Amino acid sequence: RNASSLILHPLSHKMILAMAIYLKLILAVFIIAWSSILIRWMGTTDPLIISFYRLFFSALALAIWLLFRPVPHIKADKRHLPLLLLAGFFLALHFISWITSLQMTTVGRSIFLESTHPIFALILSVWILKERAPRSFYFFFLISLAGVYFTIQQDFSGWNEGLSGDALALFSAICLAGYLLIARKIGDKIPIIRYLFFVYGLASLFILPLLFFYHLKFWQLPPLVWLLLILLTIGPNLIGHSMLNWASRRIEIYRVNMTLLTESILATGLAALFLQEYPGEEFYLGAALILIGIGGVVFKAKSK
Repeated sequence: RNASSLILHPLSHKMILAMAIYLKLILAVFIIAWSSILIRWMGTTDPLIISFYRLFFSALALAIWLLFRPVPHIKADKRHLPLLLLAGFFLALHFISWITSLQMTTVGRSIFLESTHPIFALILSVWILKERAPRSFYFFFLISLAGVYFTIQQDFSGWNEGLSGDALALFSAICLAGYLLIARKIGDKIPIIRYLFFVYGLASLFILPLLFFYHLKFWQLPPLVWLLLILLTIGPNLIGHSMLNWASRRIEIYRVNMTLLTESILATGLAALFLQEYPGEEFYLGAALILIGIGGVVFKAKSK
């Protein structure tokens, strides 16, 4: 064949890059979905301890990486410091509130309420980033949100129980939207590894005083919990959340948050496999609706 036939059309090349971003984003969500399983295996370990070590170990690993594999230096603007502090603050609040909600309400309800983050991401992105979603987004989001409800419908029996945990899950959704919004706003102004080092490190520093305030012996943990914390750091945090930040720099923030809705499907499947918590028949309808909604948003992005 003629070698020129192997050269991709510019539009096709952009479409392939866009699909590559979404594939990496789905992989990130799959890894993040393990968070609920690993946290459940930690039993009654305090959420502050889990949140602190998840962030501290991540910052430590990135510090070692920067020590031996320095990234290209980009002169940082002083205006970035407040954004870094705010991103670390939002991330710390997100982990604390979501992990606490897992211990106060059902996993299904926690995931469903956290899945409202695309709403907050859309509001914030319109207000701050001036990124407006197409009208079709609202339609596909409602389809996906209905799907999330069906996947965990059986967990809504006894709705009056665990309201504090439900409120925390909703609050964690707001914090997650704000955290990813900052990653989008900073863009390529700070290299991704250095950015994550600062954000993870600052977030852990926000939590550290609380450990002393509540007199938590965070240095005395069972060997199994230490192992699970390391796995939580390597997988959901260093790989999963870092890839979310990477994707947030490249596509609209509401699309990143929309893709995150697949976590409810993946987390439910993992819970059935490892915790013997099998979903009801409604789960399959819900999963189909979620995929239809996300597929619609991705297809619109690809067409655009």
